[in-house]
Amino acid sequence: MPSSCPECGSSNVVEDDLYSQRQWVCVDCGSVVSEGHLTTTVSDETQGRAVPYHASTEVLKKPCRNLIAGFSRVRALCRILRLSSDMESAVVSLFERAYNHPNFIFVTLTKKEILGGCCVLSVCRQCNWPVAMGTIGYLLGVDNAALGTVYREFTKALNIEISTIGIMDMLESFCYDFKLGPQQVEEVFAEPPQRLVDRTSALIELAADVWIVTGRQPLPLLFAAVYLAWQSLNPTVRMKYTFIKFCKIGKAPEQSWHRSRDSVVKRLKELRDVLCKLGRELPWLRGGAVEPNTVVPLVDDILKNRRALLMRAVRNYEQQLQNESQTAQTTECDNELSDSNRSNSHSSKTPELMDPDQAGCENPPDKEATDCQLPPNHWSKKHLFLPPCVKSRKRRRVDAPQLEVTGDEEISDSEIESYIRSQDEIEMYLKVRKELKNKA
Repeated sequence: MPSSCPECGSSNVVEDDLYSQRQWVCVDCGSVVSEGHLTTTVSDETQGRAVPYHASTEVLKKPCRNLIAGFSRVRALCRILRLSSDMESAVVSLFERAYNHPNFIFVTLTKKEILGGCCVLSVCRQCNWPVAMGTIGYLLGVDNAALGTVYREFTKALNIEISTIGIMDMLESFCYDFKLGPQQVEEVFAEPPQRLVDRTSALIELAADVWIVTGRQPLPLLFAAVYLAWQSLNPTVRMKYTFIKFCKIGKAPEQSWHRSRDSVVKRLKELRDVLCKLGRELPWLRGGAVEPNTVVPLVDDILKNRRALLMRAVRNYEQQLQNESQTAQTTECDNELSDSNRSNSHSSKTPELMDPDQAGCENPPDKEATDCQLPPNHWSKKHLFLPPCVKSRKRRRVDAPQLEVTGDEEISDSEIESYIRSQDEIEMYLKVRKELKNKA
C-alpha cells in the first residue's frame, strides 16, 4: 500500500475495487496512486498529448504487387545496360515517384512497363550514359513511337529537364556491340573494334558536314555508317556481303536492325551518293565514272581528303550552275531576237495596211531585248548539300470537308420508300422467322 500521494502529499490513500482491477486512490485530490497495470497522475493527464487512433494503429504500407514487379523489371534493365549501383538506385526511386503520380495511377500495365523504361532512359541521359531510345524500346519490346509518347508525358508530369545525347557519344559503345573481334569471327570478317570506331567516326563526321545527320534518328545512321566502315576496311573481300549478311556475321540483335531496315537502306543510299559526289572530284580519276556499287574502295581516299573534296565539289557545282544559266540566257535571247525579226519582216511586207502610229503601238522598241535575265530559281538549287527538310518537303495534309448535318434536312419520298420493306421482303422475313421457330 502506498504511504502518501505523490501529487498532494496526503496520506489519506484508500483502496478502490469498483472496477475490474484494484486501485489505490487519494481521497483528497482524487488521483490514482497505484494500480495493476496502468499508473497515471494528474500532471501526466494535463501535460500528456492525445494520440489519434489511426496513428496508434498505423503500420507501414507494403508496395502493391505491380509496383514490386516494376522494381524487378527496372533493376533487370539496369543490369542489362550495366548501370552503376547509384544509377540503379536513382532509377528505382524515380520509378516509384512516377508510379504513384496521379497521371500514371490508372493506366494499363503495358504503359507502366514503358514508364519503367522511361525512368531508365532519363537517368542514363542525366548521367551521360550512351543509351538510345531504340535500345530501350527493343529491350521492352515496344514501338519507339509509343515509348516517345510516354517519355514526353513522363518528363512533363515530373518536370524533368530533357538532356540530349549526341550521336558521337553512343558511337563507341554501339561499335563494340558487334561481335567482329579477331577471336569471334573468321579472319576475313574480323576487325579490331577501335579501328572500326575510327572509320565509323570519320563517316559520321562526313555525314554531319553534308546535313545527313540533321533531324535523323541515330540508330539507322549508325548501322549504315558501321556497315560502310566495315566494307571499306577490306573492300576487295567484303563488297559482296549485303547489310543483312553483315548483321548476321556481327551477331547484331535481329529486332534492333530488322525494325529499322528501311531507314538503314535510305541512309546507306544517302551516304553512298555523297561519297560518289566527292569521289568524282579525286584528281587521279580525271572525272571517271563513280557509281554507288563501286565507291567503297575509294572511301579511304575520300575521308583523308574530305575538306578539299567538299570545297572542290561545291565550287564545281556552282560553276556548272553558272554555265547552265548563261546557256539558258543565250538561248532565250536568240529566241526573242528571232521573234522580233519575224515580226519586223511581217510589218515591212504590209506597210500600206498599217498606220504609222498603229505600227508603233504594235511593235514598240524592244528595250528589254538586252536584259535577258531569268527569274531567280529556288535557293535550294544553288547548293549541292542540303538538309533533308529542304530536299524532300512533306506534303501538307488536306483534311476532308466535314458534312454539316443538323437533322432538319428535307427527305424525299423516294428516300423514304427505300427504308420501307417491300412485300417480297416481308414474306421472306416471315418465312425465315417461321423456320427458325420450328428448329428451336
